Amino acid sequence: MFFLDGIISSRHMKKIDTYATENLGIPSIILMENAGVGSYYLLKDEPYKSYVIVCSTGNNGGDGLVLARQLFVAGKFVYLNIVGDMDRQTDEFKTNLEIIKKIGLSYRLIKNKEVDLEILKAQIERSDAVIDAIFGIGLTRDVEGIFADTINTINKYSKYTISLDIPSGLECDNGIVMGTCIKANRTITFYKTKNALVNESQYSGKVDVVPISIPYDLTI
Repeated sequence: MFFLDGIISSRHMKKIDTYATENLGIPSIILMENAGVGSYYLLKDEPYKSYVIVCSTGNNGGDGLVLARQLFVAGKFVYLNIVGDMDRQTDEFKTNLEIIKKIGLSYRLIKNKEVDLEILKAQIERSDAVIDAIFGIGLTRDVEGIFADTINTINKYSKYTISLDIPSGLECDNGIVMGTCIKANRTITFYKTKNALVNESQYSGKVDVVPISIPYDLTI
């Protein structure tokens, strides 16, 4: 469902994020926590008992880590995977990964196409749903390499895929597929509906909007 919140471009969303942190004093990690917790509350009554979660090392991946923690402490079985350069973690991602370690949720790094993607395939086949938290609204170039291989593996084997904010590989404003793209059954987007989600249901599936504590009526 769409909340009556309007539609927002990637450029405007970035300005809103900056305004929220710099002018309203809402730390970025709080916005991330709100996104992950809000996503959990949308999913908590669904019948899925086991999840594969795939995160990158940016803030979209951080949203995924928050959701992974919430599902884990609620008793769901979580296979957590991280794809991307661990030397390029955002501060918010790094903080949430430390929490993941301390609560005892293990994770795997996806680096090797032959070995790690075979393991991902096996995880997907044993699980009820996949959470895509790889790329967010800032994607501006084609998806390649291990990222593309990971997305294609999810698309091939997932029974039900949920994307956070936007399906990974879908350009936020014009709905262009950047080389390859997650084909989600459901997208949980944050604050307002992103442009590309309106007419690209073949990639986004059902769309829900989660509030993240930023006022909807900001005019900046």
